[in-house]
Amino acid sequence: MKFRHLLTGTILTISLLAASAVTAFAAVSKGRFETVDSTTISGWAYDSDSPDDALNVMITIKNKNTGEEVFSQRISAGEYREALYKENRGNGCHGFTINVDWSAYPDGIYLVEGTVGGRSFPNPRTYTNGSGDAQTGNAADGQGLIPLGVFKTTGYCPCRACSEGWGRHTCTGAVATAGHTIAVDPRVIPYGSKVMINGVVYTAEDRGGAVKGNHIDIFFNTHAETRQHGMQNAEVFLVQG
Repeated sequence: MKFRHLLTGTILTISLLAASAVTAFAAVSKGRFETVDSTTISGWAYDSDSPDDALNVMITIKNKNTGEEVFSQRISAGEYREALYKENRGNGCHGFTINVDWSAYPDGIYLVEGTVGGRSFPNPRTYTNGSGDAQTGNAADGQGLIPLGVFKTTGYCPCRACSEGWGRHTCTGAVATAGHTIAVDPRVIPYGSKVMINGVVYTAEDRGGAVKGNHIDIFFNTHAETRQHGMQNAEVFLVQG
């Protein structure tokens, strides 16, 4: 009887571990923006557990200065993208496009965000609406934004693999802080410069051996966040004022 109870307990434990493993390795829905321009917002969303299904995504637009949400729409990501098909993402029908009438909104800087399966897109975008001063990104707080172009962005953290033993120490003497510190090529962005990337203002306080030209390394607290960021392309603005 005692052996039978032991055997039953062992089988139950194995079953629970197997169920946990299935849950742990379940695919996570992923989504990204492709473009945000004067007329449209486009991107894609995909889940490898449902490779041919069109996922629902939620797109929101907020006024960056006031935080007011001015637009929200749920849309099915079912448009064909040849690039996705070539990347073996199911049938390739995972894209979406939304038409936006920016003239309906006041001049200013807007933050475009997306979610799929409860997870935020890793590359929120900013859009400067208007003409004249608004086109250079002048915000309500008196800060001016000068477009620097599209940069490759990567991530790093205090771990030895990322920082080679430097931890939170930077080449300028500042202590690296998430949501604040970036590593740059000082020939392109001088140390101490403040730049806006996807609506967040960072300070150039560090540099890395592989950071050259139009490349910015964003500091994160953990390696998991660094891996989640991966490599992206983002519009970068120099903040003045």
